[in-house]
Amino acid sequence: MTPGFTHTLGTSQLMVLNAGDYKISFSISGVEPNQFTLFLNGAPVTSAVYGSGAGTQPNNGQTILTLAAGDIITLNNHTSAAAVTLQTLAGGTQTNINASIVIEKLN
Repeated sequence: MTPGFTHTLGTSQLMVLNAGDYKISFSISGVEPNQFTLFLNGAPVTSAVYGSGAGTQPNNGQTILTLAAGDIITLNNHTSAAAVTLQTLAGGTQTNINASIVIEKLN
């Protein structure tokens, strides 16, 4: 976790500490076809709705946002047609990472 954000374990919320422009990228590995969206302060970000048509494809998304101190970011299963199970044991016998988010401050 970088110094510009706070996160409480067990929650989906990331709180912005430093205002600025950010590039936000995410990747989800779901078993079923899915559609995930980045949310800002509880509202979906229309430029950050990404989907995967098959459970064997990763769902990768990215957007650039201007964020204020105190803003809350979450990444949610938004409009998937059915429940989505996150992929574990993909390609082997070890539990794998099935979701990630990278936030880069641009200015």
